[in-house]
Amino acid sequence: MIISIVSQKGGVGKSTVAINLVLAMAGLPGKPDVALVDADEQRSCLDTLAGHERGNLTLYAAPDKPHKTIEKLKHRVIVVDTPPHSHEVAYQAAAMSDLVIVPCQPSPLDVRAMATTVKALEVIREKFNPGLQCRFLVNRITPRTTLANEISETLERIYPTVPVLETVLHDRQAYKQSLLSGLSVIEYDKRSPAAQEIGQLLLEINATMKVETIK
Repeated sequence: MIISIVSQKGGVGKSTVAINLVLAMAGLPGKPDVALVDADEQRSCLDTLAGHERGNLTLYAAPDKPHKTIEKLKHRVIVVDTPPHSHEVAYQAAAMSDLVIVPCQPSPLDVRAMATTVKALEVIREKFNPGLQCRFLVNRITPRTTLANEISETLERIYPTVPVLETVLHDRQAYKQSLLSGLSVIEYDKRSPAAQEIGQLLLEINATMKVETIK
């Protein structure tokens, strides 16, 4: 399964989502063979995980033509972190993917900025990858507010071709603190609310893709 994290809007938390997803999958009891492809020339994912390697996780840098790297890989799960403001690189990754996750922050400006990404994904699905699944992920919600529902409803109304995941990621310190140590929030504190959110996201991805649960 190939999962790309895509948004032409910068600063929406793509790298944080990518790192937590791939580390959570690598840490599952069955130790599945997973890969993280960092297609951003800033190398945020690779730099964060440098010195914190796992035996069943392979890291790849592919800031140019990531599809060439992806097509060579045989890992059970491949997570691709894509750059903002680079249409070609992000869309090459999306064209190779089974699932594209589009993080969106709780701001009217961010919601409106999703238009470019959604339009491109619709073209990719029509012309290159008809089986592509695309989902919004509402990210960095302030805890104990109703904003998540409001943003989800707005996204569904404006962009009906891209469903919104039920899982919501909140603006929690654990996401920042864990990355300082090259850890996922599950590794950092498996009982934390942030860890529960990532665990729920994994379950929802399995359900969305209708695949056997990754173990």
